[in-house]
Amino acid sequence: METNSQALAEKFLRENHLSITKPRKTILIFLLENHGPFSIEEIHKGLGKNVCDLATVYRCLGQFEKEGLVERRYLGDEVFRYELKDESHHHHIICRICKGVSKMDYCFISEIEKMIRDKGYSDVTHMLEFFGICPDCKPTEFAKGKKEYL
Repeated sequence: METNSQALAEKFLRENHLSITKPRKTILIFLLENHGPFSIEEIHKGLGKNVCDLATVYRCLGQFEKEGLVERRYLGDEVFRYELKDESHHHHIICRICKGVSKMDYCFISEIEKMIRDKGYSDVTHMLEFFGICPDCKPTEFAKGKKEYL
């Protein structure tokens, strides 16, 4: 029986004129069912055994990014991460200690982006991520008296 995620993954592939292969479909299902962003290695590991090799994940994500299906994120640790592009533009806050990632739904930068487009610029994008210490790590950090993070 086909799940909603499987049907959506196939729909995304068809709409973007990409052939429906097991690796592409499985990667999209993973991204649909898990909130990212995820590194390529995390995605590969999350797919399970015998789906595809790491190089195939790299190629698929490159194609997905080119087609606008995924967005690449940089969270300040020299690793690119990917997440499914959705209707709601958002940013993230990353804990400097545990590296946990939380979604931030509001974006005031979109107003500035609109002003830039009004000046005649096209294909305008931006990337903005926040870094802090999450509530779970805050007591630990102050108890240690250390600042060993980004």
